[in-house]
Amino acid sequence: MLLNELRVSDTDIYKKNYPPIYNWSMKASASMPVQRAAHVSESGLIYNCTFIKGDKNFGQYVATMNDMNIKIRKELKEVKENSDMTTQAVLRSAWVQVEKLNIKQEAYKLEDYDFRRIEIFTVPSNKIEEFEALVEKRNKVDKAMDLRKYNYIVYKAIYGYPVNTYLVFVPEKSKLDFYKFQDERNAIRKNNKEYVEIEKKRTQLKTTIRIDHLSRIPNQ
Repeated sequence: MLLNELRVSDTDIYKKNYPPIYNWSMKASASMPVQRAAHVSESGLIYNCTFIKGDKNFGQYVATMNDMNIKIRKELKEVKENSDMTTQAVLRSAWVQVEKLNIKQEAYKLEDYDFRRIEIFTVPSNKIEEFEALVEKRNKVDKAMDLRKYNYIVYKAIYGYPVNTYLVFVPEKSKLDFYKFQDERNAIRKNNKEYVEIEKKRTQLKTTIRIDHLSRIPNQ
């Protein structure tokens, strides 16, 4: 995943300009398995995500990204308008999905979810193996309980953030649904002693940088 984080002076104009930018970008990268989603967050940040499946495709996309950026700026006035509204430097980063740490339903589709809770956190470099083992163990215990199904998608930084940084998306239909269903799951989890102990150890190993609530910008 490629992630751009930015702030703009007018999010309504940014959202209005997004569909033609999305359509142009999807057409330009049609030969690769690419998905895109832009979000406005409660903190005021805009998160632009580009999801590229496969290492080879990722490398190919990155190699052509600069040329695409130059071309789109020439062809779409909306790109310049959005760029002129940025109020701080864009933070660009790249992330790899850590599939062994995921809880992802077979029917999961990016476009089915308009809300995402995001958490970005670090783990001490000498504790990464221990942390990931705890997450795997916790997920196994979690799946064994009679919980409402959900998605928990984990990424690890390649560049743009320290490489001991993780990013977790928990997508849901809405913020209301997210907290409603999370409370239902937690009510069951708190009675599972093994889960509580694992989660306590896992939490102690991480330092949260940011938690945010993201609303997807319509692409049409």
